[in-house]
Amino acid sequence: MKYRVASQLYSDAESQLKGAKQILDDCTWSSCAAAIGWSSKYELSPTAAQAVIAMKKVTGRADVQGKSDNGGSLAEAIKVIAHLGGKARYAKSWEDAVAAAKGGAALMVWVQQGPSFYPADVKISAWHDRWFKWWSKHSPEKIKAGYGHMTSAGWCEDHGWQWACPTRDEKVAAEKYAVPVTEAQLRQIANSKVKAKKVKVDYKCLLIVTYPGKVATPAPVAAPVVVPAPVVAPVVAPAPAPTIVVQAPTSHAKEVPVTKKAKTAAVIADAEAALLRVDWDEKSKEAVSALVAAAKASNGKRGLRAKIAASASWIIANTGIDEMVVEALRTGLGTALALLLATGSQLTKLDADQADMILAGAIAACLQVIVRALNPDDPKFGVGKAKQEIRNGNGLHK
Repeated sequence: MKYRVASQLYSDAESQLKGAKQILDDCTWSSCAAAIGWSSKYELSPTAAQAVIAMKKVTGRADVQGKSDNGGSLAEAIKVIAHLGGKARYAKSWEDAVAAAKGGAALMVWVQQGPSFYPADVKISAWHDRWFKWWSKHSPEKIKAGYGHMTSAGWCEDHGWQWACPTRDEKVAAEKYAVPVTEAQLRQIANSKVKAKKVKVDYKCLLIVTYPGKVATPAPVAAPVVVPAPVVAPVVAPAPAPTIVVQAPTSHAKEVPVTKKAKTAAVIADAEAALLRVDWDEKSKEAVSALVAAAKASNGKRGLRAKIAASASWIIANTGIDEMVVEALRTGLGTALALLLATGSQLTKLDADQADMILAGAIAACLQVIVRALNPDDPKFGVGKAKQEIRNGNGLHK
């Protein structure tokens, strides 16, 4: 079976414009569509445009035409794949991904696309060739840096490994299918984010995509999952592109309703992804420093209560923990109430799935606030560096 491309060249109106007006920012959703098609053995075959519609429904985010604003993350891809009828999880190791692919799964592959990161003999697409030619002439450093991108891949006995870049043109015979690659070449492509110093190991850039009843291969037990930061996917094509005479897609894929358990799992996965993006080594050092400083603040105080009060006052004044706790509780409670109202059930008549979904949503909302508060450059809470600058009169505490 050949792996079909779901081309982002037809994902929406802005992707079909010519020259510098063309904006390609739907690589994540296009690759979701391709992965669902492959893993379902084409029982489902959503287009890139239909995957973009699914993204809007799942995330509630608008895709403003004429603006590069529709990049996506692996965590968001899991939600969109669930909405389209599939299931996705993070790979636990390279071997885990290979075993799943050889059992029929598709792989979502987050990459740093560019000749500096890829095997020299792997063909990408005609669009990418134009991108390379234009930037080589106008700004060669862009070529060296490459760009954040989402692709997909699959394996079968007849054709081996196949890798699909969504900048390939599904309406051109030479590009409607994925490129044949070896396992070594695919791993070098997956390793592009490691080479670009975005992640430490290649399997952190992979999602395993399955479709109910199509994949039976169990995943081997491996190392814990660490989720990479959101993909920075928007790519603007500055080079004049050939005229593409085609109507924007108007048909919609049949929507597959998401179960409450799937929604809960997606919410929890998103919260875990946010926490794992925090530099915990650095935060541990900051915590130790804060505790030492708080202890020093209690010097000269007599009695245990006075020392504790002095230390607590220092922590509140210098770390922003008080703002973080209040905001997290407020946000979590507000989210829980909103989800409760959305279920249409009375509080005393919630079933287990509804209660799980509400609790997961509230926890995820709290964790997002905590993650933001842990960012030393965020002016909302001002933990660490930002708060110190505010205290020094260099900014407003908004």
